[in-house]
Amino acid sequence: MGQILIYSEFLNTYKTRGYRINHLKKYEKLFPIKSNPLLAGIVANLIYDGHLQGNPIWRADFTSKNKKDLYYFNRRLYSLFKIRRKIRKCTSNTFGKSFNLGVNCSPVARILSLCGVPSGQKVLISFDIPSWIKEDKECFREFCKRCFTCEGGIMHEKKRKTPQVRISMWKDKKIIEEGIKFMNNISEGMKKYFDINTTITLPKSKCIRKDNIKTTAIKMYICGASVKKFYEEVGFDGSKQQSLKALLSKRNL
Repeated sequence: MGQILIYSEFLNTYKTRGYRINHLKKYEKLFPIKSNPLLAGIVANLIYDGHLQGNPIWRADFTSKNKKDLYYFNRRLYSLFKIRRKIRKCTSNTFGKSFNLGVNCSPVARILSLCGVPSGQKVLISFDIPSWIKEDKECFREFCKRCFTCEGGIMHEKKRKTPQVRISMWKDKKIIEEGIKFMNNISEGMKKYFDINTTITLPKSKCIRKDNIKTTAIKMYICGASVKKFYEEVGFDGSKQQSLKALLSKRNL
């Protein structure tokens, strides 16, 4: 496992010294931060179903309709950073029931940012897959598994011989090329590590947000024989994986 971050680099993100450094001493045992699939999964969770807030108040949130995803995230937080957080029902969601896990720990939020989690509204900013994930097969595998678990879906029309797996990302039209680059990096890694072929499209459908910013979806499809390779090499976590298994079995694939 390669080294991502050392304690001194973390301290350099703080302008104040003295008391502040003494206060942070208890986090020194977390360092050095090394690349590993657990951390790659957390990065993927926050990119797709989470939010990292930067200055002036550092914090992170992970939201899901599936409590199992939140328990999963919580276990990983404890394994890596020795913190646990409570899962709460989202009261502001008018489109269905969902739950939130808030990480109100500024040092851990800063660490996540330094490890490559983008902060701010992801639809409006450019970001990429961290290099330490792209360069390690097992980290990339777990990153993709969590991305597809959060945002991926399965299409299984009767007229198709095989089901399709799909994932999407919405971006401000002004930075659509950056969004395509992100998806291309997933596509290239899938081919490089697992020989999975993908297709990326830009549907005509657009969305105008409340702030009048126009956004576009970037969609990636896995079709044909690559669907079984996806199931075997990457897959989903939980019920989606079971659904894909059942569809493949039903069609004798």
